[in-house]
Amino acid sequence: MVIRLALFMVAETVVLGLSWALCQSAADVLYAAAVPGFLVYVALFRRDAAKRLSWRHGVYFGVLGLGVTVALVALAWITPLVHLSWVEVAGGVYFLAALYILLWAADQVLNAGLSRAFGVASDARLPRGRVLPKTALRVLALVLVGGPFVASAMAIHSPKFMDTTDPRQFAGIPFEPVAFCTADNVRLQGWFIPALGMTSETTVIVAPARGMSKTYFLPHALMLADDWFNVLLVDLRGEGGSEGHTRGFGVVEARDVLGALEYLRQARPRQSRHVFALGVSQGASAVLAAARADARIEAVIADSAFPHPAAELVGMTSWLPWPLDGYFRKATLLAASAQLGCNLFQEGACRDIAGIGPRPVLLIHGGEDEAVSVREAEALYSAAGGPAMLWTVRGAGHGGALDASPMDYSRAVCTMLRSVRLGLPPFQWAAGMRGAAGGATGPAAGPES
Repeated sequence: MVIRLALFMVAETVVLGLSWALCQSAADVLYAAAVPGFLVYVALFRRDAAKRLSWRHGVYFGVLGLGVTVALVALAWITPLVHLSWVEVAGGVYFLAALYILLWAADQVLNAGLSRAFGVASDARLPRGRVLPKTALRVLALVLVGGPFVASAMAIHSPKFMDTTDPRQFAGIPFEPVAFCTADNVRLQGWFIPALGMTSETTVIVAPARGMSKTYFLPHALMLADDWFNVLLVDLRGEGGSEGHTRGFGVVEARDVLGALEYLRQARPRQSRHVFALGVSQGASAVLAAARADARIEAVIADSAFPHPAAELVGMTSWLPWPLDGYFRKATLLAASAQLGCNLFQEGACRDIAGIGPRPVLLIHGGEDEAVSVREAEALYSAAGGPAMLWTVRGAGHGGALDASPMDYSRAVCTMLRSVRLGLPPFQWAAGMRGAAGGATGPAAGPES
């Protein structure tokens, strides 16, 4: 037993080391190491595991694998702009298997501890006076602890889809593929799109929304390049052609925007003497956090920003009755914070926008946004510590303002950025926007200084 225990410790150390070397984030290490770690445990301590496995496990993994495959293939089939790699399908099944193993391990620890506390064997069925309360506590503890852990894992991990669109075939947009590494050594891919028909020394970093590659934001890039700006359109970590599978509520993705800024300063200094940033949804949270961290970002457009990470979890917990919804939301955020290595209770757009002034921020929000309410957008606007404008686009859903009102969207974004570039007041155009496609809450009623 001593020898096997020593071998187990050595093998698990090797597994963790290899997982750490192969993964782009600490959050992935746990899941990468779970399956081989479990196999080592079975080989050393549970050689009869194959005989003891229930047929239910086979059915579970069969249905799981088939469900993941069908869901991803169907999504790729109805979305012509992206391509599904079969490696991602295998990775999705592997991740869910790892999650199952981690829950199984937690259940085994709970069962052993509670069995000792109630003075019964771990597999005992009698006496019922002890076994039943032990089992009830075991299930309750697994739900209260395992539920938020699973929810957090799903919130920060997801398969990714690859770009298949050539920007030159999309309205003839010229581009250069670029790649660079972030400060935490995640390799990102993007497209540098020069201003059309002119030479510009101003570049806008465009950060896409969660679960969407840069292909979907070519309309934003075309809008900017057709006006006065170069564009660096980036796949954030875990998206498109960039490395990793971890998503961090925009808090972690701020490192990607800062990596893009550093790339521009080093590789394209003449084309990026002035740098702005535009983000949508989780990308909006990322550009706000990056602008707070680095004053070289001179202005920000945040489209459909979540005011804080907890707001992204409302859809996962809103079906639960009070007070379980509040508990699961906070517990999920705590589990996600532990996996991402940051305090998501303190981070978020409301905190970031307060530290960006005196640089201006344009907030764009859909009037029909069901993911983030207009009231939450107004709270984010009120938190601004410098010049800010909230433009609400009537009839637009989450991240859909450009589609709902393309002319007004282009005017609002490009006019603001040109004004900043020329040293003019950033929101003089707002008077003409009031009542156009929605409502504009401007400097007269807001925190502009």
